[in-house]
Amino acid sequence: MNKHAGAWVKGLAKYGIGIGLLAYILRTNWDPKGTSPGISGLVQQTPDALAFVALALLAIAAVCIQFYRWFVLVRALDLPFTVGGAFRLGLVGAFYNAFLPGSVGGDLVKAFFIARDTPGRRASAVATVIADRLVGLFGLIWFSAAFGGAYWLSGDARIADNDYMRKIVVACAGLTAGTVAVWGAMGFLPRSRADKFAGRLKRVPKLGATLAEVWYAVWTYRQRPKVIYLAVAMTAAVHLGFVLMFHLAVRVFPAVDPATLAEHFVVAPIGYIAQAFFPAPGGLGGGEFIFGYLYTLLGRPEATGVVGRLTMRVAEWGIGLVGLVVFLRMKAHHELPDEEPEITAGDVPMGPVERSTAAAPTGGAAG
Repeated sequence: MNKHAGAWVKGLAKYGIGIGLLAYILRTNWDPKGTSPGISGLVQQTPDALAFVALALLAIAAVCIQFYRWFVLVRALDLPFTVGGAFRLGLVGAFYNAFLPGSVGGDLVKAFFIARDTPGRRASAVATVIADRLVGLFGLIWFSAAFGGAYWLSGDARIADNDYMRKIVVACAGLTAGTVAVWGAMGFLPRSRADKFAGRLKRVPKLGATLAEVWYAVWTYRQRPKVIYLAVAMTAAVHLGFVLMFHLAVRVFPAVDPATLAEHFVVAPIGYIAQAFFPAPGGLGGGEFIFGYLYTLLGRPEATGVVGRLTMRVAEWGIGLVGLVVFLRMKAHHELPDEEPEITAGDVPMGPVERSTAAAPTGGAAG
């Protein structure tokens, strides 16, 4: 089997996994069970159009902040980039994330094209995409810890009396504390040590180049803390929007005893993290499974969580279709290849620290 045939088989398998799991979830939750009206009962109700419009507007606002956050991270390294470019590639990435299979989806597309357009600075270009993803992941974890902990300490019975919720809050708090501790310690790490550690990472079989790039991304931005603090602040706004989106989504089709906003502040970020590791396009099937499962931990019908996640997906697909229009326009001008690009070690020949002896960034517009 040649490379292209293998890619097709692998892609179709990912579609099959996602669609198959989604079909199974819909089938098992379709009929009423106990106090649950089932998916069939929920979708037969008149949808709350105002709630869906609010959800869609929040989705648009959230992705716009994400695109601008990436622009800030790119400019912090003095790379040539525009807000328009960030939105254009961001929308193409949204299309890949929503509809096409791939282990990193839209991130890979963004990394490829920004690296292609910045010859000689490819490592820094790719590092901005890695940093953007890491900041987003950290934001989900601390968001759940901060808000869940606040509701827990305030005596909210839905959190304080739920053993699963408390464990989630504690785990997220531990990860947040560990990340902050490592971030602080890195401030005392000299450049020579950073380069030496990166060299060791590069010797790791198969994953060496990727691990080194992740390390260089973290190291580079540790030298520009204001950029990261701004990015984290924008991430907080994004995740606030995502939590509110899911909170509204379970109310588009009026549910029986939907979860409270406090509970959604804890479980929604965990759901978004978990679905990101599911191989199907946009986490299809995996997202519905995890949000349905999290709803059972809250003592509520699984069907409500499943329908809520599906409702959110409609808004995400809408944004992805806009990305498709941008994608086709770019292809018409011969800016995109016919298939998903690959990034190899040759595309990231130097880390930011290695290159800094020749041209040290000064912090850019966000510094």
